[in-house]
Amino acid sequence: MRAILVVVALMVVFGQAMAQQSATPGDSLSVDSLHVEKEVLPRKYGFWLAAYLEPVYLKHADGANLALGLSFVSNEQYHIGFYGNAFRGQFSERLIFPNEFSMRYGHAGIWLGYKTDLEKPFDFTADLKVGEGKVFWERTDNFYNMFEDFALFINPTVGVDYKVLKFVALHTEIGYRAVRGLDLPEVTDADFSGLSVNFMIKVGLF
Repeated sequence: MRAILVVVALMVVFGQAMAQQSATPGDSLSVDSLHVEKEVLPRKYGFWLAAYLEPVYLKHADGANLALGLSFVSNEQYHIGFYGNAFRGQFSERLIFPNEFSMRYGHAGIWLGYKTDLEKPFDFTADLKVGEGKVFWERTDNFYNMFEDFALFINPTVGVDYKVLKFVALHTEIGYRAVRGLDLPEVTDADFSGLSVNFMIKVGLF
């Protein structure tokens, strides 16, 4: 009986030794290499908030255009969102003597865009803003909108994103603004159309 137990014990020890030999170093390296080569998937979705400053559209106006935007990012390169832009300044004309009128305008709409993926602090961008705007002459003495009209605003641009922090990017862009549909005294579509330049800060998950 003791002899049988000794034989069984020897067989167990022999089997364990063979099992250890079958697990070669090459196999362990291949398993480890799988862990090393495992890629971190890029973020599929994100968003950002933007605030930007734009020069006034009318040549003789004082002030600037202030705008805000919210956009949702897909695959780190494409985005779709909304924007709103309003004139903050002064431009007056005496349309009906002796009354003086101040120009007011603003527009809002859809914001589409694409950016490159250079894996560097900066990326190039291409954007398109399409919206509807209201332009009106307001009497300075009683703030009555005597003349007003709506127009289509189309603004394609190209620009550069520069990421200064993980969640903050500075952006500048240049493009052309086309305005169609205005019918107001003293101003035309051509007065609002032309070169567009803006400076922007974006905060969010890019």
